Amino acid sequence: MTSQESKSAPVDRASTRLEFADVHVTEKGHIVVLAGTPHPTADSGHVSGDDPRDFDEGIAWNQPWSDTVGLKEPFEPSYDVDFNRLLIHDGQGWSRIRLPKELPSGRVAPVLQVLGFYWGLAVFGASAVAHQYPSGAWTAEEAAGPPGLDLENGVKHEGLSYVICATHGLGQFVPTNRGPLFKRLKAQQENLRGFHTHEDTLFVFGDGGLWALQGEALEPRYLTRAGVRSVHPGPDGGLYLATHEEVLFLPAGSDTATPLRLPEGRLRSVAAFQGHVFVAVGAQVIRVDRARHEALEVPTPAPGFAKLKVTGGRLWAVFPHHLAFSTDGKSFEAVAFR
Repeated sequence: MTSQESKSAPVDRASTRLEFADVHVTEKGHIVVLAGTPHPTADSGHVSGDDPRDFDEGIAWNQPWSDTVGLKEPFEPSYDVDFNRLLIHDGQGWSRIRLPKELPSGRVAPVLQVLGFYWGLAVFGASAVAHQYPSGAWTAEEAAGPPGLDLENGVKHEGLSYVICATHGLGQFVPTNRGPLFKRLKAQQENLRGFHTHEDTLFVFGDGGLWALQGEALEPRYLTRAGVRSVHPGPDGGLYLATHEEVLFLPAGSDTATPLRLPEGRLRSVAAFQGHVFVAVGAQVIRVDRARHEALEVPTPAPGFAKLKVTGGRLWAVFPHHLAFSTDGKSFEAVAFR
């Protein structure tokens, strides 16, 4: 046996059995991760759910991911997955809490957003919103409004909380003594997906393209049949628009978007960080420059595709079972959970 063969394998301190959906860094620098518990038997390992065993039987959540859970392909978060755990690092260590039971099982959207008012950092579950009190405790409130609320996303803009409902489209959360009230805006809308705030403008994007919210009206900014999945800040006031297949650059004041040259492969996620565009293509994270592309080395103790997000002054790569972050857009560091 050679000296190289005798070296022990590196210790995995980064992967967990939980499935990760999103990450957020608070103003205090606390890291909050939205996660779910795998169901390797009932669901063939493809989704997560409220498995009481990990609480009631004391199964340690931060044990390393193992391929024995039965995952046949990398996991991709979806709205139907029940992400009902929060992992919180307060600068000293990790703690785990269960989201309030008032959030309907199986209908927790895989996003963490800051909604403002007294809702603060929030998670959306069907017709209820879970949010964090200033004390740090989490609670859930049922949203009043038309029947069939399927809350998917939200944002704070100019002191107001806007939300997207799968059934009723774009609206506002109006605080009342009985909890939040969903008030649908009069704007004509269809298949909206998310928000992007840029300077003083709130943009809304979805299957038809990109719109700017003016009062209660949606003014078309860029329309495309390809649909827009995410929006990111670009140079000189421009915007990067990510579709299912490409990234477009839309200059400020222009109605013509130019596609970026991307490496081959399925486009899974996009982020803009420190003046560069980053894409997750296949299992790689790639920095896209005009002259060249550079595949970055990202710690991958477990398989899966990255969801890219900028929060807390860092670029995050959210994998199904582990996290990594970059402070300079050149190298990534894995987050240790034990």
